[in-house]
Amino acid sequence: MIRIYTQSEQGITRTVGLDEPVNREAAIFWIDLLTPDAQELDFAEKLCGVEMPTKDEMREIEATSRLYCEDGARFMTTTLLSRVETDEPTIAEITFILKGSVLVTIRHTDSYSFRVFSHALLRMQETNRDLVFIGLLETLVDRQADVLERFGTVLDALSKKVFGKRHATRRGEKRDDPDTDDLRDVLEELGRVGDLITRQRDALVNLLRMITFAGNEESCIGAHESLYVPLRPVSRDVNSLAEYASFLSNKINFMLDAVLGLINIEQNDIVKVFTITSIVFLPPTLVASIFGMNYKYMPFLDTVWGFWLSLALMVSSAVLPLVIFRIKRYI
Repeated sequence: MIRIYTQSEQGITRTVGLDEPVNREAAIFWIDLLTPDAQELDFAEKLCGVEMPTKDEMREIEATSRLYCEDGARFMTTTLLSRVETDEPTIAEITFILKGSVLVTIRHTDSYSFRVFSHALLRMQETNRDLVFIGLLETLVDRQADVLERFGTVLDALSKKVFGKRHATRRGEKRDDPDTDDLRDVLEELGRVGDLITRQRDALVNLLRMITFAGNEESCIGAHESLYVPLRPVSRDVNSLAEYASFLSNKINFMLDAVLGLINIEQNDIVKVFTITSIVFLPPTLVASIFGMNYKYMPFLDTVWGFWLSLALMVSSAVLPLVIFRIKRYI
């Protein structure tokens, strides 16, 4: 799909698709290509006089393949985290091309930021290529900030779940700690959010690199106008978001270590129960083994109270370790 934005005396208009006629008297300042076909790419190439990058070329990870100048145009490709609200977030590549007074954007994933900015753009009376480019970047940065805030909210909820009020159990009080299953669920959620934050940090680094390239007036001969000064606030915002993403990443590492430690404590408590049980039943087993030996002459064998004495010894030998463990606060 191709959207063509033009500036005329009547204001800003948008043409969707090549079938809809474009006002010849109006000046084209933005061409938005969303999963374009061959005809739409050919139209943009003839209008701007440059060759548009393909989808595979947009996915190149080399800096020279993402940020370069060709035929007097600046080609800038960045990656952004998209579809965060769904179960399958993806990394979307967006290419910005500045040629003369026209901005061309190429993307293969629908973006919420583009929809918001396009609606706001149609309410304006006058604009130009640079204002659209800067406005798009500001909208994208605001969206990335919202995504990071959402991740921060999720981490706060997980932190309360893990480090909530914990009640001691040594004096018979009710236990209100998360069990092992809950901790495993938290561990899985931390892994998922951590992976998304890692992708977000990488996207912010790519975005900052692209903004730096766009603001360098010496990066391309014949640049329309220096964007260094207008892009400085956007660059500061991206730097602050990158620092916040690093903070969230460190918080995730801390919470991962804490959750793993709590899981180990839960497992140690289980082992502790089996250990205490084996120690409690060991003395009665010894007493039963002694009185169960098949010798002809056994103490108390011919007495009436021999059986009850053996039972009393077994019970007392089991109760005594429990009393000692209770005094020592092992249980």
